[in-house]
Amino acid sequence: MKNIVLIGIMGCGKTTIAKLLADKLQRPVIDTDEYIVEKYQQTIQEMFEVSEEYFRNKETEACKDIARLDGHIVSTGGGVVLNSLNIDYLKQNGIIIYIDRPIDNILIDVETSTRPLLKEGPQKLFDLKKQRHQSYLDACDVHLMNNDTIENIIDKIIELINK
Repeated sequence: MKNIVLIGIMGCGKTTIAKLLADKLQRPVIDTDEYIVEKYQQTIQEMFEVSEEYFRNKETEACKDIARLDGHIVSTGGGVVLNSLNIDYLKQNGIIIYIDRPIDNILIDVETSTRPLLKEGPQKLFDLKKQRHQSYLDACDVHLMNNDTIENIIDKIIELINK
């Protein structure tokens, strides 16, 4: 059974959707950021303090590990698309779904001070979306707008993967 891999900008709903989808489909869930923290015994912030490249290398190793799993719901970090090797790994045994959410909606929900890349403020989120949107589109098998209720989004994903 293929993994269902959720990609998208931070705050788009990947983690929430992954947990609810896992409950509904009775599948295990894995969050790449949590996996990295557990595997390397460092917080994401500590890794970024070494360097972003250091973190991104750990992220690629995590994608390689996760590609060996079956039937998981995978929530990725927002920058997973920055290295095409990550996507290659995740596509080996996964359907990639781009969760696309309007930035204004994200800013209502996300505490930017806890996100290493957003210390510069909310404008950074608009910049990241502009920089990464095409990469998300290029990487995904399914592009899904997250502008509906969470229940409807979950139902849409289930409908899409059962086609």
